[in-house]
Amino acid sequence: MITRDAWGIPHVTGATVLEVAREQGRATAQDRAWQLEVERRRTEGTCAELFGPSALEWDVLARRALLVDVARRAYAALAPESRDFVDAYVDGINDVLERAWHRWTPLAVFAVQHLLFSRFPSKLWQHHVGTVLGADAPEALALLRSEGLPGGSNAVAVAGSLTAGGLPIVAGDPHRVIEAPGCYAQVRLTCTDPDDPFDVAGLTFVGVPGVQHFGHAGAVAWGVTNAVADDEDVYVEELVRHRGAVIARGAPGSGRGWEPVARRVEVVRVRTGADAYDAVPLEVLVTERGPVVVGGPGDAATFSLRNPSYVLGNLGFDTLLPLLRSRSAADVASAFGHWVGPVDNLLVADAGGAVEHRVVGRVPVRSAGDGRWTGWVEDLPRRTGEVLVTANDRATEEFARIGDDFAPPHRARRLAEVVAELAASGPLTPETLADALADDRQVAGESLLDLAAGLLDLSAPASALRDRLLAWDRRMTTSSVEASLFAAVRAAVVESFAAAPALAGVDATPHGELYAPWFDLRGRLRLALPALLRATKPFGVDPLQAVADALEEVAAVPGAGAWGSAHLAVPLTPHQQFGLAAPAGEGAPLIAVAGDDDCVLATRALGGAGACVHGPVARFVWDLAGASRWVVPLGASGDPASPHHHDQQAAWAAGGTIPLEDS
Repeated sequence: MITRDAWGIPHVTGATVLEVAREQGRATAQDRAWQLEVERRRTEGTCAELFGPSALEWDVLARRALLVDVARRAYAALAPESRDFVDAYVDGINDVLERAWHRWTPLAVFAVQHLLFSRFPSKLWQHHVGTVLGADAPEALALLRSEGLPGGSNAVAVAGSLTAGGLPIVAGDPHRVIEAPGCYAQVRLTCTDPDDPFDVAGLTFVGVPGVQHFGHAGAVAWGVTNAVADDEDVYVEELVRHRGAVIARGAPGSGRGWEPVARRVEVVRVRTGADAYDAVPLEVLVTERGPVVVGGPGDAATFSLRNPSYVLGNLGFDTLLPLLRSRSAADVASAFGHWVGPVDNLLVADAGGAVEHRVVGRVPVRSAGDGRWTGWVEDLPRRTGEVLVTANDRATEEFARIGDDFAPPHRARRLAEVVAELAASGPLTPETLADALADDRQVAGESLLDLAAGLLDLSAPASALRDRLLAWDRRMTTSSVEASLFAAVRAAVVESFAAAPALAGVDATPHGELYAPWFDLRGRLRLALPALLRATKPFGVDPLQAVADALEEVAAVPGAGAWGSAHLAVPLTPHQQFGLAAPAGEGAPLIAVAGDDDCVLATRALGGAGACVHGPVARFVWDLAGASRWVVPLGASGDPASPHHHDQQAAWAAGGTIPLEDS
């Protein structure tokens, strides 16, 4: 049975777990039919057949990365009960859709959501920097060292001793590209089987059964952020054609010489007109290390990708049913024992008082000699506490066991500071923790403003601008003109570094537009700006002079508007994600949003000061005392004509939430 609350959010009830799964599939297809069609095409690499040449890059990557192959292997390896659960969900989808899903399609959809939400694009960028800068690359990469993209997710868990309800609260806000329809769907799943009862509210990837990363199961609740673990390797390959086959040079030190490469040719159908299509042949190659994702025989740069899901043939779906049945933090931790990737920071709390942070997933152990994978890190980081915060950062020194390249610490520090301030003023509530997630204080700009404070030889307009920024409250609110001025000054400082001769050639995208966000030099510089401004003439640029020049430049341009006049959330439709104009009526209204790259409310603007395409794609506050709240950027429905297409947008943009209601 499917009922809906006042926001159109489905509440699925079934007499058995398989009935729940089937009804969830039906509800998803009713709400997101068009999105499910797009997701299916993304998994199979057939987007260009619908969207044309601009989608070809994605189709090539999806096929080269073996998304379908891995999904099929992972489906075949599922425990029987998990396989039945997935099958029932697919049956529900196929009850509604005209074009049938395969049994393995939900697993492939999950893989799609994480293919580029990973380390490998940044490793391609690091190789690019090494190629361009040569001997200077290590110093450059050290200065630019940070997570793959600006902005990021937050999560906090607090003990019942600090809350108004006397029980723990888990809250968070995953950050991704803001899409229309959104990548997450809100759902409540209830099984009335007396031998297998559960009642779980949570967020699910559209096209995936159950709830995965964020859930509230009565006496226990959980949420995650990406742990930014080093769980993938990208290999430089040397491929040649030999006697009708393709061979690869063996890994250095392996002593294996030339090795055979698995090869097949697929045909990608590309729409070129109303009823016209091109057939583009695609060579899919797999070396001993992994599938070739960039380049091929004779190309200047060829790379293969190795990740745990490919190696294990496992996408972690045996986690899903145990999560629904969890009653305690220990149950949730046990369920995530099946998790593979992405490697996540799991925050979990239960009504018994447990509040825990665990890293979950598979991180490879590499041999010291040739880097071969020899097993999996067993002793993953774990901690407990009254207040636990994670924001893709190096939460403890134990994180050295899983990687060495985490998010800067300022978001986590600021969120912990805000929660501490709120707790000092009274018991924490779901509303106050939601407010903490919407904190819009610019916390990485101190280095720029500190340098500005020491400047002496400024013109009168630049001096006035400097004084205005120093008096600013550092809030990136939609009504703040100072926020716009700060962003403009920061952009001008970044431009000084981007124009440095020492970085000539770095600002390029050698592997296609699909990877452009990871190769955006200005985005990298903006994220690393605090470190650059503390360094001594990084890349030959004098930081003091760069700040002075930026103040003069911005002061010479009159009439700055409020931050919200340009910082508008732009939910990208599938057409827009493939570089096309959205069909009339398909998109969502644009709306001003607060925040910035360097805020807890990490809303990333194009160029640091324009439209916002990356930010919180959900916000949740799981109160084990019963007053939980949540919100998504648009609404429950993917149909632009539905009253629930974007009825949550105003609350989301204001940093708010809506109550988790009984239907």
